[in-house]
Amino acid sequence: MLLRQLDYFIKVVDNQSFTKAADAAFISQSAVSQQIQALEQELDVKLLKRHNRSFSLTSAGNYLYRHGPALLAAADQLKKATINVGKHEVGELMIGYPKNYDGVGLGQVVSSFSQLFPQIQLNITAEDHVEMLRKLQNKELDIVFVDDRCDLPTDFHQELLLNSRYFVEICSENQVANQTSVTLNDVANKPCIVVCSKDQVAEEVRFYREKLGVDGEFKFVDSLAEAQMLVAANQGYLLVSEIGHWQPTSSLIKRVAVTEPAGHMMVQPYYVLWQEEQITAAVDEFIQLLMNILRNTD
Repeated sequence: MLLRQLDYFIKVVDNQSFTKAADAAFISQSAVSQQIQALEQELDVKLLKRHNRSFSLTSAGNYLYRHGPALLAAADQLKKATINVGKHEVGELMIGYPKNYDGVGLGQVVSSFSQLFPQIQLNITAEDHVEMLRKLQNKELDIVFVDDRCDLPTDFHQELLLNSRYFVEICSENQVANQTSVTLNDVANKPCIVVCSKDQVAEEVRFYREKLGVDGEFKFVDSLAEAQMLVAANQGYLLVSEIGHWQPTSSLIKRVAVTEPAGHMMVQPYYVLWQEEQITAAVDEFIQLLMNILRNTD
């Protein structure tokens, strides 16, 4: 079945006329009739019941008419994407990820991608949420994965990466370290340690207070390493959403699942975002690897 034949068939049904369909396709009426007859012969089913100067759809014709437009739209999108890929080959990809991410899954993505595209240089940076979106908007980053701490911009293409479970990292000497789960009230006697830059403190406080329900004090640090040192010293707890397999920093730190007061697991949705017009073969492959590996290692 040729896409051109399907297009003619849909135009005939849309216009309820072979003549009008021919005008819309800029070909002769006889050519439209021949193509639809050829389509019926290839499928070995009748699509139209002819009634002198009118026609009606057969069951097969009705089915093809209902599902055909989606196939044409997908083919058109594939065509545009293929042309775009061919015209925008890249030698570098810029990736952004959350500052408090410590899973090993991203490393697996990078390793797999580099084997497929050894000629492409990967520049990967840990950023605050707002800064990542700003850089994506300014095309300083090609791909980011972020949580939904605020409404995600609608001008980016987005895909749900996973719903990640929340955990607290806490000193192994803490009295709750050996529990199978905790609520945020169980650790409220210690400060919540937050990894962020100074200009993002207000935004982080709003997120932790309003969306996560943290009521206690905060300690703000610049890096994950600094945060985990404070945890090991029993100076606070680190609230993390587990994306991929966690590699314990030391035996001094335990990771305990966080539950809501009602007993449900506390989770955080994560999304991968990119600009659709920037899609290339490399971008598409990196996104697929990111989704496949992180979803399978959570």
